[in-house]
Amino acid sequence: MLVSLDGILDDDTEKSILITSERGYRGKREIRAFLGALLDAMPQAEWALTASAFGDNTLDIERSAKSPAHTISGGVDTAVFADAMIAIQTAHCPLIRARLNAL
Repeated sequence: MLVSLDGILDDDTEKSILITSERGYRGKREIRAFLGALLDAMPQAEWALTASAFGDNTLDIERSAKSPAHTISGGVDTAVFADAMIAIQTAHCPLIRARLNAL
């Protein structure tokens, strides 16, 4: 699956909040910076959605990705929507260095 930064941000607003294990990001500018760094860490990545569920105003997505630099296994995002846009999202994105996986 091809992933674009602008496409990911389509559902965010200036009031959106993204929470990771490292910190919280508020608004499109901060969220763009976080996601840009994630995509930079995953050059030429092949992304896959492994499961998703939607109920009421909440979406849960499990994902994985492989790139020459890193892999992601067990990535989970949960988003809560208001007015069809993301109000709050949590993201768990464990990066595993691909070079270590080859050992």
